[in-house]
Amino acid sequence: MTIKEIAQLAQVSSAAVSRYLNGGYVSEEKKERIRKVIEKTGYHPSAQARNLRTKKARLIGVVAPKLSSESIARVTDGIGEVLAEKQFQMLLAVTNNRSEKELDYMRLFENYPVDGIILIGTMISKQHEKFFENSKVPIVVIGQFTEKANCVYHDDYGAAKALAERIAGQGKRIAYIGVSREDGAAGKSREDGFRDGLLEAGITVPESRYRISEFSVESGCLQARQLLKGKDDIDIISCATDTIAAGALEENTSR
Repeated sequence: MTIKEIAQLAQVSSAAVSRYLNGGYVSEEKKERIRKVIEKTGYHPSAQARNLRTKKARLIGVVAPKLSSESIARVTDGIGEVLAEKQFQMLLAVTNNRSEKELDYMRLFENYPVDGIILIGTMISKQHEKFFENSKVPIVVIGQFTEKANCVYHDDYGAAKALAERIAGQGKRIAYIGVSREDGAAGKSREDGFRDGLLEAGITVPESRYRISEFSVESGCLQARQLLKGKDDIDIISCATDTIAAGALEENTSR
C-alpha cells in the first residue's frame, strides 16, 4: 500500500496524505477520511523513508526520575498524549533519581538521534548546563529552572508558602520532611516557601522536627518514624513530595 493508493481511496491528494502522516495541516473532513482508510487498510508508513524525506525521526527522548510518583507519572502520560497527537513517538528513560544517569540518557538520545529531549529535572549541575549549551537537539526541562534551556516549571516557593499559611492555624507543632537543597525546586524552593509561610504566623520548624529524605516511600516512612519516635508533640508533618508524604502517612497509620 502506497501513499498514492491511500489518497485514491480517501479521495484526497497524495500531498494531503503526506501532510497528515507528517503532522501538517489537513482539514478536519479530509483528516477523517484519511484516518478511516488507514484504519481499514492497516497501512503503516515506512519510518525509514519518512526520516530520509523529512530529515526527522519523529522521536522525542523523555528522561524521568521515576514513575512511582503520581505527579511525575501524570506529567509523563501528558507528554505521551500530546506527542501521539502530533504523531511523534516517545522514548522513555527512568533514572531512579540518579542525577548522573540523566546525562547518560540525554547523551544516548542525542546520538540516537531524536528530534528533541524532555528532561523532568532533578538537580541541575554544571555538567547538565554544559550539555544543554552544546546539545545538537532542542531540550526542554520540566520542573526546574535553568537559563541554559527552555523550561516549564512551577512556583514551588509560592505553593509551599501557601500550604504553610493554610496549616498554620491547625497546629503550632509542625514538622517538615524535605529533600536535599541541591534540588532547587523540591529541595530549596519548597522548604524556603514553607518556612517563610510559617514564619509569617510566628511559627518555626526546629531541627528536632526537621528531616531530610530520599525520594521514596520507604525513606519517607523512615524519616516519619524517627520524627515520631518517643514523641507526642507533633501536630502536623508536611513533606516536600507526594511520594515522601505517602511514606509518612503509612508510618502514621501503622502506629
